[in-house]
Amino acid sequence: MALIYQISLHGDAFDARGRSWSDLEAESGCKRDREWKDPLLDRHMLETEFGCSVSHLRVWHKIANSGLNGIIFEEDAIFESIDVSHVDAILKHHDSAWLGYRKNTLGYWYNCHAYALTPATARLLIKGFSEKIIPVDEWVPLTLIKHKKENYFFEPERVKQIPRSIRPSTIEAQPMQNHVLTVGTDQDKMWALEQSANRHGINYINLGKGLQWHGGTMEGQGGGQKINLVRNHIQSLPDDDVVLFVDGYDVFFCDDLATISERFRGFNCDILFAAEKDCWPLASMASKFPMTPTPYKYLNSGVYMGKVKHLKAFFNEPVIGDQDDQLWMQEKFLSQTELNIQLDHEGYIFQCNDDVSVVNGQIMNGMCCPCIYHGNGGSDAKRRFVSLAGYWFNYAKTGSTGSTGSTGSTTGSSGSSGLNGSNGLDFSLPSPPSSPYYMDLDFEVVANDIIVTKFLTENQCQYLIDISEVHGGWEPMPNDKFPAYEIRLKELGLWDEYERLWKEKLGTIAEKYWQPMQHYGLRDAFTMRYSVDTQKTLGFHTDASHVTGSVKLNDNYEGGVLIYPRQNFDNSKVAIGDCILFPSQVTHGHYVNELTSGVKYSLTMWTSRYKGDVN
Repeated sequence: MALIYQISLHGDAFDARGRSWSDLEAESGCKRDREWKDPLLDRHMLETEFGCSVSHLRVWHKIANSGLNGIIFEEDAIFESIDVSHVDAILKHHDSAWLGYRKNTLGYWYNCHAYALTPATARLLIKGFSEKIIPVDEWVPLTLIKHKKENYFFEPERVKQIPRSIRPSTIEAQPMQNHVLTVGTDQDKMWALEQSANRHGINYINLGKGLQWHGGTMEGQGGGQKINLVRNHIQSLPDDDVVLFVDGYDVFFCDDLATISERFRGFNCDILFAAEKDCWPLASMASKFPMTPTPYKYLNSGVYMGKVKHLKAFFNEPVIGDQDDQLWMQEKFLSQTELNIQLDHEGYIFQCNDDVSVVNGQIMNGMCCPCIYHGNGGSDAKRRFVSLAGYWFNYAKTGSTGSTGSTGSTTGSSGSSGLNGSNGLDFSLPSPPSSPYYMDLDFEVVANDIIVTKFLTENQCQYLIDISEVHGGWEPMPNDKFPAYEIRLKELGLWDEYERLWKEKLGTIAEKYWQPMQHYGLRDAFTMRYSVDTQKTLGFHTDASHVTGSVKLNDNYEGGVLIYPRQNFDNSKVAIGDCILFPSQVTHGHYVNELTSGVKYSLTMWTSRYKGDVN
């Protein structure tokens, strides 16, 4: 039998909101680990993280003392139903069971919003924790890994989390009184900001609405008008309120205001600016900026946040309307000594233009998941921004950004966007075709235990190529003996769709042909890219898959043929979009010969070898 515990203000939560460290430690009887720092963000623990950890510790004591298994849900857990007897059965052979979790880049998992423990595991987690409290997301997985415990992960996850944009957490600090400001004189160019704000429940004030732009052409330096509009607006706001400013045409939100507020508190500064890699507009000023642990060391004026009283002090004088706002703020930052001003060097809140990836539905910069993306820079940067935003919001946008009336869209390395309606640049992102799949169950046997079925239309193949290139981040899987340049469909947001397609069509065909095959569903799926500049070949190998599906996405290249030597078969005559199905663990070794010209794209789908075998 398992007991269910809820960590919330109405359950077992320790409320740490608005409390001092001395009060928190005295009331809880626990001590924080003063030396601990976040491995990704290099910061000490927040008060609210301490409160959450103490809340979990109290529940562990209850589980340990009860002698019964315990299932723990944080207040933002959301699910339809949980089979408690199934969890109990799992805990007969495992030390913990994870109903919800999130992988990180450190080799373990995060999120303790839904998990189950045996009493023995609870006692293990209790040992020494009260004397060295760290975030529970760090303590639990690292302790279980250290002691080589058996941990069971539900696939797929049984429990998700309510987005904070829908219901902010009550056991974390609540958002400050925030005012989100922007400046945009052309509403049509604010599509990305508007859609992202709507998605995350963020209300903003456009100080440029209905105004004429007098801040320069933005084909070089300019933007002082933004400073004056913000300066005038904040004079009437309470000093202790917080202002978040974002540029209007090249910014979108990746998270909600509660998360942004919580992260801003962690900086413990008066004003926080975004940081970028290039010292623009005057490269000669680069030596004046201090060294930083990341390449993001130069102030970017397109995104910043601070208390009203500190921003009033910073913007203590008006500027010429077409004066460059970024240069003005950089000079002010480097010369003033009264305010504690910091730059977001890790992209913890503000991510300036750079390569990012989409991991588990979140934008990732290699260190963390930023809350705001700012596509500052020239034409290449704008192209990247529009493509990423278009992909992120499933929105096709053709037109220009960064022309007269821009809200700082030219900050960055190039200084000039060069983007206008006459330059011929196309920023459209293809929409998925209306009829992209062939769902009939017909197939052809083309070689010994190799079958082919019509699967994707050519339009859908092109869509997969385009959406993969927009996403970017082609890279081999870690520790792959036969590495290839790949992007997982989970990163592209297409996993659920292709899992359904496998179940309804490809898996059904495989079960029919190889009956009585035991079939466990889709294990992994990824697009692959070969080019003469990166990867030309793939060595002879078998797949970590029960049955593999391989789809040719294009044919405008030379070489790069998929070959099955034992079956005397290759895919040179297989049509674009047709899916090759074959048993892949032992008998059907295969390789790709040398690509001699062009770029080759393909889709590979692996199936689970046993129950629970999912990448």
